[in-house]
Amino acid sequence: MTKTLQELIDASIFISTEYQAVLAELSQGADWDVDFSAPSFTLQTTPPVTLTPYLLGTESASRGSWIWSWQELGHFNPEVVSAAVQAKEAGQRLEIDELTTDEQPIQDGLARRLTLASKAVTGLYAHYPARAGGNITAWLLLDGDAFELPRLTEQRMMQVIGESLTTDTAVDHNLAVNSYAALRGAHVEWDTDATCVVTVHDGAQRFWFDDHQITGVEPAEPSVGEKELEELERQAETHREALREDRRAAMNLAVQLGERQRAEAEEKNQREREAAENERREREAAKAASASEEEPLPQELSTEDISAPEPEQPEDDVAVPASEVRDGDRPFDQEPTQEPAVPGRVQTTVLPDPEETSETTAGPEASPQPNTTTMARIPEPDLAASQPGVSPEDEAVVTEPEDRPVTEVREERESETAHRGETVAGPDAAEDISAPAVVDGEEVETNEQLEKKGEKKKGFFSRFFGV
Repeated sequence: MTKTLQELIDASIFISTEYQAVLAELSQGADWDVDFSAPSFTLQTTPPVTLTPYLLGTESASRGSWIWSWQELGHFNPEVVSAAVQAKEAGQRLEIDELTTDEQPIQDGLARRLTLASKAVTGLYAHYPARAGGNITAWLLLDGDAFELPRLTEQRMMQVIGESLTTDTAVDHNLAVNSYAALRGAHVEWDTDATCVVTVHDGAQRFWFDDHQITGVEPAEPSVGEKELEELERQAETHREALREDRRAAMNLAVQLGERQRAEAEEKNQREREAAENERREREAAKAASASEEEPLPQELSTEDISAPEPEQPEDDVAVPASEVRDGDRPFDQEPTQEPAVPGRVQTTVLPDPEETSETTAGPEASPQPNTTTMARIPEPDLAASQPGVSPEDEAVVTEPEDRPVTEVREERESETAHRGETVAGPDAAEDISAPAVVDGEEVETNEQLEKKGEKKKGFFSRFFGV
């Protein structure tokens, strides 16, 4: 059997109105407190009235949707959500999507309509929209001994129906009248779809319908007696008890579903934690792999590591020790030559300080940088003869200062050489005039050697300045 949401609303609209009137008398506009763990709904009246709350769902204005409480059963007491589960079970039997869809957009007073429909399948006919803050309203069904209704009378029946029709909530008035009479233990006798007589303990009323809308009401003769009405009251109680039994079954189902939902939530959280852990490990692995591709820094740096690498030297370039490199600030005492050098021995003579020779070096003919060191080479005859391209004319001569004759310098060197007997350059080196001298990588002949050959080569300043 299938039904629509509106049919459930029509079936509960009249009795809902009667229960809401009782709740209004109980609350008298007083404040309230709700405790879902107990569960309890307390009206702060004098004396206070305590009822049992059943949470159907919540309406969120900011979210713009209705959410059934059975969506999160693990968060509530099973008794609190038993009515919502009962409505869902009825919705599945009756194929009503609104009762089985967990979240729905708010439109056309949906929360109130769902609440009225739930009353028809739960037997709980009083409701309270509790504002929970944050633009959220929790829709509750209430139950308790305070809702014990008196026997239905003719006057009470007409007041309830008349008040219900002012809301335009009911669509099928025929269905609404028939359902209300069955729930309250009254007797309904239908002549046609256009008219019926409703009999209660103190009288009867005839209702006229046009297109399922009540168009008129008038007094009528009772159709049944007191005995039949008592039987109808027992049937109404049996129906309410059957609905309570369904709610108890729904509460047990809520316990099972709650445990399942908690297990699923824990499993989901576990999967999320594992996924997050796996993602973290993958990031660390990727980071480690990226770091491994980079060249690791050494634990300690040696002097060779810190020093800049020396540039490669061409094969034909011969390195010269730093001790043999001429100081750029010292004066030239030798004319550069392109001829190959001839190895030999070199001796050095230290000349007097410039102050002692200032008079002889002054003048336009004097050198701008007086010689402070005289270098002469003692030639090796055999080695000199073996060097190609070297002629006596190409050998350089190192001139002595003009204030000292060459013979004087030579005598001084001979004296020192004879005293020390060394073959290295210096004042004590043995004189050997047979081999040319080497100065700054150039071969030169002494004046004495030139004199023996009958010629004397010009000095550095004579050749450079033309003097």
